[in-house]
Amino acid sequence: MTPADRALRIAVVAGEASGDRLGAGLIRSLRAGPVEVEVAGVAGPAMREAGCRAMLDSSEFAVMGLAEIVRHLPRLWMLRRQLLRQLGEFRPDVFVGVDSPELNLGLARRLKRRGVRTVQYVCPSIWAWRSGRARRIRRNCDRVLCLLPFEPALLREQGVQAVFVGHPIADEQLPESSGSPPPARKGDLLVALLPGSRSSEIGRIGPPIARAAAWLKERRPGVRFSTAAAGGQGREQFDAILRRFAPGVEVSREPGNARDLLARADLAAAASGTVTMEAMVCGCPLVAVYRVVPLTAWIARAFRLLKTPHIALPNILAGRKLVPELLQEQARGETLGAELLRLYDDSGARRTMRAEFARLSESLGRGVNDRAAQAVLALAKAA
Repeated sequence: MTPADRALRIAVVAGEASGDRLGAGLIRSLRAGPVEVEVAGVAGPAMREAGCRAMLDSSEFAVMGLAEIVRHLPRLWMLRRQLLRQLGEFRPDVFVGVDSPELNLGLARRLKRRGVRTVQYVCPSIWAWRSGRARRIRRNCDRVLCLLPFEPALLREQGVQAVFVGHPIADEQLPESSGSPPPARKGDLLVALLPGSRSSEIGRIGPPIARAAAWLKERRPGVRFSTAAAGGQGREQFDAILRRFAPGVEVSREPGNARDLLARADLAAAASGTVTMEAMVCGCPLVAVYRVVPLTAWIARAFRLLKTPHIALPNILAGRKLVPELLQEQARGETLGAELLRLYDDSGARRTMRAEFARLSESLGRGVNDRAAQAVLALAKAA
């Protein structure tokens, strides 16, 4: 039980930007609740603003892909040792690992041995690959908070205590035009180009997206292109890719974020990931592109780690290939361009995709931050 003379101590660890945003929502709901809480951990700007004392910055742990993790292991091990020492000094009552399972499941194992109640916030994608992780989750986590509605049943089959809390995308304020087809235009459809946010993603996915834009522009001169107004090195990197692989093709950078652009666009070419869910709730038909470094792809294929026929989250939710997916060698400019051209010319296919997107969006639930906070507090009380 938590000592009555002090606040409930909650450690929250988010290893990348998306986890930072999710952790920030959880912290705000915890601090607005009936129990006094003290929060510390691995945080980005959003979690720090929400009231988390940062032991380390989230960006220190932001590594994607099997091969990439191997390359960064010495640095990551050093950071983990430092973090465990600081967590020991903090003496949390509950540990919440936000996504980043490679980091957080290991931390949960160590902390659970010390008597700390442990939560994994975002179910690792055991339904997609490395299903054996369910055993590790069962040993190390007292509770898993799931974002997708089908996940708790899968985890319970493996003896894992899990609860569906909803998906944060369903709670975010949608632009006014979301969910409705863009106004009819004569031959000047707007295509959103979204190659991801990480430098490594942009480097792998940006070139085929740029080549596809050039390919499509040759065949449909009236097409318009835009990309989200991201700043920093990512913006400069994609601009350089566009100049190299789509010279002469005008790509506007309209104000607002990716979601604002998706609400206005007729269709999108996007990196497979969270942005595909944003496209879904905004009602924007899309083609998803997914590429990792060749070594990561070889490992996944050689050891048959991939357990689902789909990569894009709308397809996983639908249980079928609703959104075209181009993976690894398939992700070439002309192949992506041909998929975009098919959707460009087929307004009926776009309407069908939008209708299915609306149905799937309803399954994501609402109130994710409050429900997650309630689950964490309930676990603390049960300790």
